[in-house]
Amino acid sequence: MGIDWRLTIGDSVRLGALLGVAFGAWNLVASWRDPLADDSLGALLTFYGPMFAAWGVAGFVATRRSGRILDGLKVGVTVAFATFVVFALANLLRVNLFLDAIRDRADWQNVIERFHASGANSLRSFVNYDFVTGMPFKVLVASAIGAVTGSVGGLVAIVGRRALSAVSVSE
Repeated sequence: MGIDWRLTIGDSVRLGALLGVAFGAWNLVASWRDPLADDSLGALLTFYGPMFAAWGVAGFVATRRSGRILDGLKVGVTVAFATFVVFALANLLRVNLFLDAIRDRADWQNVIERFHASGANSLRSFVNYDFVTGMPFKVLVASAIGAVTGSVGGLVAIVGRRALSAVSVSE
């Protein structure tokens, strides 16, 4: 018997939630270790690259069994959606735990300017409102990236399967 590569919707949600916890924990630890670290391009690629790659691998696994790239796309979207819902909640926790320190980050100056312009009395309330109202868009963007990476993973699975078939036939 071969490996059952299928991923159900429940598997995809669980995988996404697990990834969300893992990346959320990574973000919390990084903020604890260096709350003033800027989000440089290198830091963002180091953080989000593995996340996006995991979504692509999930798409590869889904397509590997079914032979349909659409399955890779569906799994990529589902895993990305679940990842980012959990990650966004962990990020909200991070912001609340480290607000006094991260408010001085260079990449937070726009948030501080918008807070002062808003007339709000509490930075914490303003930031929480800003993060919660921005979550749907962030989850939507992550889901779109999951669709792309899941499809790419699916395409790699299809191409790999055809290449292996061609090698087997020629032997």
